[in-house]
Amino acid sequence: MSKNDILELEQLRESFGDDPETFVAVLEMFMQEVPMDYDDLISKMGQEDYYASGLLAHKVKSSYRMLGMEKETLLLQEIEDRAKRKENTHEIPVLFKQFQDGYEEGLKLIMRTIKHLKKKI
Repeated sequence: MSKNDILELEQLRESFGDDPETFVAVLEMFMQEVPMDYDDLISKMGQEDYYASGLLAHKVKSSYRMLGMEKETLLLQEIEDRAKRKENTHEIPVLFKQFQDGYEEGLKLIMRTIKHLKKKI
């Protein structure tokens, strides 16, 4: 991922047309909500509360899916599935670590996208 990359936002285009103002509003809402949920997820993972972690993963997953961030979406889905089924829960911390490894870079990507879109408004 280069420092010039931005999100494609295909899902948002399908839902809202090519509307940079709406895209910025959605991305800014993501930047307000997801970090709080991420902090909650860290807390629940630290407590090994995988059921609550699965519920939070489900909530956060939809935000990443809406932005077309497939890797993050898939990791969160795997966490959610294992927590829901109570199977292979020992894999949840590994999956969460993979999610954490890309979290900050994902936020930077979103911020670059917001900056790019604001130039079009």
